[in-house]
Amino acid sequence: MKKTKLLSFLLACLVVSNLEAQDKWTVGFHYSAMDFILPYAKEKKPFETKNWNEGVGVTFGYRVMPLVNLTVNYSLNRIDKIDSLGGTGNGWLSNFLNLNAQVHPLGNKENFWFDPYVFVGGGLHRIESDSYGNVGGGLGMNFWFNESVSLGLRTGYHAMPLAPKENSFGGVGPRVYWMHNGGLTFKLGKAKDSDGDGVPDRKDKCPTEAGKKELGGCPDRDNDGIADGDDACPDEAGTAEFKGCPDRDGDKIIDKEDKCPDTPGLAQFQGCPDTDGDGIADPDDACPTEAGKKELQGCPDRDNDGIADKNDRCPDQAGLAQFQGCPDRDGDGVADPDDACPDVPGVPEERGCPKKKIDEKALLEIAKKINFATGKATILKQSFPTLDNLAALMNEYKDAKIIVEGHTDNVGNKAANKKLSQQRADAIKAYLVKKGIAADRITAIGYGDERPADGSTDIKAANKTPQQRAANRRVEIKNQ
Repeated sequence: MKKTKLLSFLLACLVVSNLEAQDKWTVGFHYSAMDFILPYAKEKKPFETKNWNEGVGVTFGYRVMPLVNLTVNYSLNRIDKIDSLGGTGNGWLSNFLNLNAQVHPLGNKENFWFDPYVFVGGGLHRIESDSYGNVGGGLGMNFWFNESVSLGLRTGYHAMPLAPKENSFGGVGPRVYWMHNGGLTFKLGKAKDSDGDGVPDRKDKCPTEAGKKELGGCPDRDNDGIADGDDACPDEAGTAEFKGCPDRDGDKIIDKEDKCPDTPGLAQFQGCPDTDGDGIADPDDACPTEAGKKELQGCPDRDNDGIADKNDRCPDQAGLAQFQGCPDRDGDGVADPDDACPDVPGVPEERGCPKKKIDEKALLEIAKKINFATGKATILKQSFPTLDNLAALMNEYKDAKIIVEGHTDNVGNKAANKKLSQQRADAIKAYLVKKGIAADRITAIGYGDERPADGSTDIKAANKTPQQRAANRRVEIKNQ
């Protein structure tokens, strides 16, 4: 009896020392019934409740692994229902203490209410003043109401093989009996919760990170209902469809892979739209609402001159880049819209039209190089190249008109001098007309000695010296 109490005490100490550490420990309180079978009592049938020797008991268990549970079972029964030569038991006390190994084929699955098992074991059985070793095994099952409380039922077959053949029951042979238990089992202690999130480690899919119960103890930083470990975008709330990544514009392309996350687009353009359907995504399209050409960044070019319409001053006329897409039909370097004479080559200062006047200095130099035979209106041959240059200038300046003036000194007859000056002016005009210059562009005037070279109105004073007279014998050419 003292050994039994000591063993019970040590077991209780072991349990208490571990209660705060884990929830693998259980304690159960049960109703117990011993159903003796005596080999010589053949009329006795097992499992008849009228033959049960009732009592109570306690069981301590420790789950060493999901499939295996070790238990210590103690039952206290009064033996008063056993046939012995036709009589009954003497009301002896039975102290039954066994260590059992239980095998749970379904393991320790969470939220699984049905938990069957088989067990084998052995221990000490003391009946009144006699103590015997016993062995046995049987079946049991737990019906868990929740994680902490279950209804347990078990039955086992036990024998005391070392008991003497002649025993206090008056029979011969080993004592054998059935032991039926039924009661409540409670899990002890607090489940280990390393991260303190309220989910015990054995249930916690992320035992080292505080998380949410609904996610098996795993964290969810963006609160999108998807555990961070399964979330491809753990810091951005998303949807399960995209493994936790967001898709703000709903185009089925997740934001982190979407170049246009706020505008629905197409996969071929990395989530960007192509509003004008020209095959160029809007962000890369300089003209996103007008279908255009790739080489012009998506802009149209109606006249196909290689210049986008938005940069083309003449979008419906093929032109040149140097004129912002406008043509220059006469090739004078002035774009047609700016050219007052688009079909006639001209100069910029005349808005694309030919120059109207020849440079006065050029005319003055030409005039100085035109020489005549003395006293005649015959142009000397050495002056022909100079007159040819004048003709070329007049062809260049197609609108230019000139005045050819003939001048003389005051030597000789005044009327004759004036006639000679007119003839010389006419000779120059005739030469130019012969070179293709229209006659109406040339006015020939002979002034005689009326206009001295120094601008003096005193003709005599302006002709005193040979130098003055030589200067007065001249031809002047001017713009009209």
